[in-house]
Amino acid sequence: MPIVARPRILVALLALPLANLAHADEPTPKPKPTVETVNNTVKLDLQISGVEQGWKVEIKPANPGSRFKPVVRQVEQSQGNPAQLGQIAIDARSLSADRDCALAIVLTDPEGASQTFKRSIRLLPQPDADTVPELSKTFYLRSSSVAIRDTPRRRPN
Repeated sequence: MPIVARPRILVALLALPLANLAHADEPTPKPKPTVETVNNTVKLDLQISGVEQGWKVEIKPANPGSRFKPVVRQVEQSQGNPAQLGQIAIDARSLSADRDCALAIVLTDPEGASQTFKRSIRLLPQPDADTVPELSKTFYLRSSSVAIRDTPRRRPN
């Protein structure tokens, strides 16, 4: 490359940052976050083994991407095993792209000890904003309270 061409390249390289400074005063549009929420009415049927009268069952969101009002129910009668609480309807909303709604089901005995079960539901797609699909789901849970109450077995050495 001839010596004469080098100053032209140097001038061109120095001019690039100046050209960018001229456009720097113009605000660049920020992309808007596009989080599409999905709403469903979820009807839960909980069948829980190992619980008795006086136990408390709480259903709440298990992660920030799942939204619904927490529900608390009391086990009134445990005739038969498993105990059934009846149908629980929640208005669930998912903020995640895969329409996942995570639930934390907390069983609390009358003495205050609790056990947490995490379950997940994939919500149905919403055809339009006015239509809210209904979804039914049955969860079978087993409390370990029966195993705790029995005397522990001796372990072999």
